[in-house]
Amino acid sequence: MDYRSLYKWIEKHQSTLQLITIPLLLLMVAGVYLLVYMTGGLKYVYVHTMYIPILLAGIICGIKGGIFIGSLAGLIVGPLMPLDISTGEAQKTFSWLYRCGIFTLTGFLCGVASDTIRSYLRYINWLSRHDLPSNLPNRQAVIEQLEQISENHADAADAHIVAIISIENNRELLSTFGVTILDQAMVQLHKRLQEKKSQILSIFRLNSAQLALLIGDISDHDEKRFFDKLSASFREPILFEEIPIHIDVRIGYVPLSGPQVAPELQLQKAQSALTEACYRASDHVGFSQAISTASRENLVMLGELKEALTKKQLSLHYQPKVDIATGAVHSVEALIRWQHPQKGNIPPGIFIPRAEESTLINQITYFVLERAMTQMVLWQQAGINITVAVNISARNLLQPDFCNVVFCLLEHHGLSGEQLELEITEGALMLDAQRAIEELNRLANAKIVLSIDDFGTGYSSLQYLHQLPVSLIKIDQSFIRRLPADESATSIVETAISMAHKMSIKTIAEGIEERETYDFLEKIGCDMAQGYIISRPLPGDEYANWHKQYNRFCG
Repeated sequence: MDYRSLYKWIEKHQSTLQLITIPLLLLMVAGVYLLVYMTGGLKYVYVHTMYIPILLAGIICGIKGGIFIGSLAGLIVGPLMPLDISTGEAQKTFSWLYRCGIFTLTGFLCGVASDTIRSYLRYINWLSRHDLPSNLPNRQAVIEQLEQISENHADAADAHIVAIISIENNRELLSTFGVTILDQAMVQLHKRLQEKKSQILSIFRLNSAQLALLIGDISDHDEKRFFDKLSASFREPILFEEIPIHIDVRIGYVPLSGPQVAPELQLQKAQSALTEACYRASDHVGFSQAISTASRENLVMLGELKEALTKKQLSLHYQPKVDIATGAVHSVEALIRWQHPQKGNIPPGIFIPRAEESTLINQITYFVLERAMTQMVLWQQAGINITVAVNISARNLLQPDFCNVVFCLLEHHGLSGEQLELEITEGALMLDAQRAIEELNRLANAKIVLSIDDFGTGYSSLQYLHQLPVSLIKIDQSFIRRLPADESATSIVETAISMAHKMSIKTIAEGIEERETYDFLEKIGCDMAQGYIISRPLPGDEYANWHKQYNRFCG
């Protein structure tokens, strides 16, 4: 049992302990009186035994108990107790008054020390359960309250919900205004939450940017409506030094599952739901077992992906891009493949998005660049001189030495910049547009071909397109596959091609599977095509054979 548990037990049973202790102390005082009397009176040292009940009274009962027992002890061995029993010699008045005063003072001082220590322990216990800047209960307090619900209200546990509220732009706030703004944000969010006190039972601060709520009396029907209203209340800016500041708030929540589930696990489930809310960019998400399974699988997958890089489970396939006007092969795109020893082929659409959320994407991109350049050299030796396109992510562009890595790899393999194409998704411009533009200019100055991938799925490239040193834009396959029947897709594709041509930028359509689509793209002036109608992605050796046998695309 640690000091906190011992302290809680003493606090809980303090009244009972005092009720038991006071009669015992009175008996001890009476016992000392008899001891002094039976041993001949006050002239012997046995009277000092009276300090034992006085000190115990001060320790257990505090100032009031110490004064009471000290005064009582002083009176009992006062005028009624002879100095010498055998002669009946009485005490001097000053003597017993002085002793009574000393006994009372001892009880008082012991009580002061005891109350001070008890008060300090109470404060330490409060600190262990509260966040000092906001005075809100902390994570330890959440766990204790959940334990209490499980112990005392096991049947009603399912009626409660644990929610975690997180300020997602906390890093930006910290870097701009300092740590004080998060404390202010927590206080202001707490005030907004107090307005819903009828349903919110308790509010806690888990860390600098997260609150936890214990919510009761919400039916499944009202659950979504409640969290919709809660999210709406957080859209109002907070005030910091009289300046309105926007905060991005996400909520993850989970209904309590009864006494068999540990409080830490309940919080973990709410945190999993919060992570999913951030990933989906949703205001709030409730926990489900699918979320927990997916989160676990994602973490395991990233761990296995790290191994895959060193155990030759990853490989590259190459898909050709052809010039629509001539049918000649213009370049190929390197596409990563993962052959898992137990799970088989894992599509890149499953593991690449997760890898892009971690630093692992830098290692994967390096692997793809190095493997693609090695393949280019092998093809050159076989008489195939062709540009290879490699996809890079936003994290790659923000990596301080990314350009230098690319330049070093080109030099190591004896390749020129014109032989490499880098495809950048529109989202790469969202994180730090100015930095991305600077890095792209460095790559373009080395004559590396640059293209924008998945064009049309975002809006950032339209804003910065005139500043980008790109030669190609690749129109996303979600539009291409709807051609030519879908009028809205047709309008988007025609507009993109027209706009690109006015800026001397070529266009490429990806995901072409039908001849009708290919012919339509040729009709509206698209420059290049890529898709299964031309060739599926092929391993390096198979692509070399395909390339040698290929003359021009004729459908």
